Amino acid sequence: MNSRQLHIIGHSVEGRPIELWSDPAGPNGTLIIGGIHPDESAAIDLVREFAAPASYPVALLPLANPDGFVRDSRYNARGVDINRNAGLNWRADSEEPPGAAPWSEPETRAIQEFILSWRPAKIIALHWALGEIDADGAQSTALAETMWHALSAAERMPYRLRVTEAAGGQPPLQQTDAECPGSLGRWCGYGLTYPNGSQPAMITLELPYDALIPRMDPLPDDHFAVVRAHWARDPQSYLATVREPVFKMLKAACELELK
Repeated sequence: MNSRQLHIIGHSVEGRPIELWSDPAGPNGTLIIGGIHPDESAAIDLVREFAAPASYPVALLPLANPDGFVRDSRYNARGVDINRNAGLNWRADSEEPPGAAPWSEPETRAIQEFILSWRPAKIIALHWALGEIDADGAQSTALAETMWHALSAAERMPYRLRVTEAAGGQPPLQQTDAECPGSLGRWCGYGLTYPNGSQPAMITLELPYDALIPRMDPLPDDHFAVVRAHWARDPQSYLATVREPVFKMLKAACELELK
């Protein structure tokens, strides 16, 4: 992680440290997050491996949910999906367990508090396996397009670009509002405004379930099982197929200066 400094920004339900490597705070910083769902293992490894451009302020949070990692689980130690625990559109009846209340989990509070104190201009969360660059908020369009254009035509093959905008800065009414209440991406993209009136650009970067074939729409029902089986069988071969394009996108994101 280059020469960046280690910070403990909080602790999990079971007291494990939530570790972040960052530069000193600065304008136009980029926060890159992995391991919100720790069973999405490649996201953790890629954030750990990423060598961010040294001249740009970057914070790397490889493992946002350390208790889930120990359990090889999507959830934290209380069985909560921390990507359904943020404050925007939080719902007690979410299909994924959302916790007792918005921000009830120490993992989500640690991320929230860091974002509010460091105020990154760009936030990128890695997940698998939808194969898409998903932008939340009109202010995120330029970042999404920059990441997309960092790829060659062949590298774009397993991805799609998904940009959603709405008048007045409100999230459009989409299926994802029902599927992803309380998600970190929706809160960052639509529910977060800094004291200076700016909003961060927010991207959910979904790794492909198979980086060697064009992205299908709709995806096969077993797309998540396919990528998990590939990872269990040969994680290094999966990383080898996704690493270079992902690093191209992340590097381009770090270097982009938003107006």
